[in-house]
Amino acid sequence: MNGRRTAPPLVTVLAVLLYIGGALLVASALLGLGVHLLVSLGQLVYGALYLGLARALQLGRYWARIVLFVLCALGLVLAAGWVVAGNVRGGITQALWPVVYLVLLVQPSVRAWYTEPRVSG
Repeated sequence: MNGRRTAPPLVTVLAVLLYIGGALLVASALLGLGVHLLVSLGQLVYGALYLGLARALQLGRYWARIVLFVLCALGLVLAAGWVVAGNVRGGITQALWPVVYLVLLVQPSVRAWYTEPRVSG
């Protein structure tokens, strides 16, 4: 045994969702590099940050959980802006992923993953 622990299933689900999102952003950026360079580079950086955040969450980094909470809050504020602007459907769509992430983040097994001491391996 090497002393490493594996992430709880819900943390893995959270990380996989972020890995998928990051991979889609990177793929979109690479496919669109010839069209709008600045937009593609922005997507590439954003996708890479998603992938890094997913890995940090999977490893149990407390700061990554806080970052995801902040990003979810910002996403919900943007969703509320859509609703206030009269686009209720857009607001609901915008709020879906932040709500999913928040529901996963507050589960007891997920909270415990970020409060238990880590064994360096």
